[in-house]
Amino acid sequence: MFGFGVLSAVIPVFNMEIYIAAVYKTFHPSAFEAAAVGSLGQNIGKLAWYYASRGAIDVPWLRRRIAAPKRQESYARWSGYVQGRPGLSGLLTFVSAAIGFPPFFVMAVVAGTLRMNVVVFFLAGFVGRTLFFWVALLGLGLFLR
Repeated sequence: MFGFGVLSAVIPVFNMEIYIAAVYKTFHPSAFEAAAVGSLGQNIGKLAWYYASRGAIDVPWLRRRIAAPKRQESYARWSGYVQGRPGLSGLLTFVSAAIGFPPFFVMAVVAGTLRMNVVVFFLAGFVGRTLFFWVALLGLGLFLR
C-alpha cells in the first residue's frame, strides 16, 4: 500500500482510493492502519511534486511569464502570505488533503512554487489524507456489512 501510495502521488492516473479499498476488502487490515500507510506513501510521493515545483520559478519560460511587474507583485504577495502564515497554509493543505478541494496534487505544486514550509506541508497533508482514507474505509466497512 505504501509503494502504491507513492506511485499514485507521482503519477496521478493510478487511483489510490480504488487500490486502498480493494486491499481493505481483500485483506481486512485495520482501517486506520491502512489509511495511515496509504497516506504516508501519498505524502512522500507529493514531496516529489513539491520539490520539483520549488525550482519551477527558475524555468526560463515561466520566468518570462511572470516578468510583468503585476505578476511579480502577485507572486511576492502570495509567497509572503504562505510563508508568513504557516498555520493558515497548513490548514489549507489539510483541507485539500482531507476533502480534495483544491485538489491535493495542485496544492503540492502550489506549495512548492510558493516555498511553503515543507514540514507544515507534509504533516498537514499526512493528517488530512489519513483522515480522508480512514473515513472512506469506515464507510466501505459499513457498506460491506
